[in-house]
Amino acid sequence: MFWNRKDRVQKRLAKQKRKEQYDRVYKLHEEATFLCYIDDVYTETFEGKMCIKLIGSMAIGEGTVQDHYGLYSCEGRLKATIEIDEFYVGADSVNKLESSDKTVAIYPKQQDVKYMAGDMLCKPERSNYATNYE
Repeated sequence: MFWNRKDRVQKRLAKQKRKEQYDRVYKLHEEATFLCYIDDVYTETFEGKMCIKLIGSMAIGEGTVQDHYGLYSCEGRLKATIEIDEFYVGADSVNKLESSDKTVAIYPKQQDVKYMAGDMLCKPERSNYATNYE
């Protein structure tokens, strides 16, 4: 089978796009002082109102409830900068998550963001989140 020029160009562009996505995610891993993979997203009723609950797996570093975090897509694109209401490890409310924590629950203050499984919660070394929006 012969490939025409258009097919080769499209294949090369797709490969280049995958590499750019990989590079963004790799850079997040390299620069992160905190990184948590979001495994699942739930809505719960708490005190009569719906709230978002993120279930995640800790990967790198530590973070506190007072910190600001970048929510990144699985492609490494910044979706939002968020703050945290509460962290849970098991059934215990904690003020700080550490990389040694396995499965964690995170209750973000921002409820209007489109959270998805596969997202990453990250606190890069540099806190210049605005340059990564897309």
